[in-house]
Amino acid sequence: MNCLICGSIFQSPPTWRKLFIYEIEPTACNRCLSKFEKTSPEIDFSDFQGTYYEGAVDSVTTFYTYNEAMKSYLHQYKFLQDVALAQVFADELRHVFEAKEGIVVPIPMHPEKLLQRTFAQVDELLNCAEIPFKQLLAKTETNEQGKKTKKERLEAKSLFKVIDKIEAQNYLLFDDIYTTGTTIHHAAKVLKEAGAKRIDAITLIKG
Repeated sequence: MNCLICGSIFQSPPTWRKLFIYEIEPTACNRCLSKFEKTSPEIDFSDFQGTYYEGAVDSVTTFYTYNEAMKSYLHQYKFLQDVALAQVFADELRHVFEAKEGIVVPIPMHPEKLLQRTFAQVDELLNCAEIPFKQLLAKTETNEQGKKTKKERLEAKSLFKVIDKIEAQNYLLFDDIYTTGTTIHHAAKVLKEAGAKRIDAITLIKG
């Protein structure tokens, strides 16, 4: 098969694991995958201490750092609209979600941004990983949080609204990248205000 990232031909080696555990076949070669760097599991929530959003998120799990290889991957996936690249991390995402308990909620795109990108990149990552999810949020702001100052981010009005009933259960927020944390915390806050019991977040990348 051909690597979705570099286009080279590679073969997935047979393993004993595949005989007993269902795995999604790899779609990228080991040379490309080795360029992605695993991130530290620690997330700093200090920006939100003493603010309206403190305590909104109970935990965050991330996979990779935003290095040059990941920057190139995201550019090709999101901005060059190479939808097939959603398959690259499918098996890894699936295993992580299977180990957690809760209703999966993707971070939505604003309708205007969706028209520009032509597809919802967060939803597509979940689809390729065969993870069921519910659309419970709608984005109300189009501004990118990474371009705002810390003060502007903390004082901004809510970025989301709830569009369906929220029960007193655990929810798993999913986004492609955690940069300032503002997006995740805003989404978690409106879910908890609507009745969610616990909010854990999972992101592919830590910016």
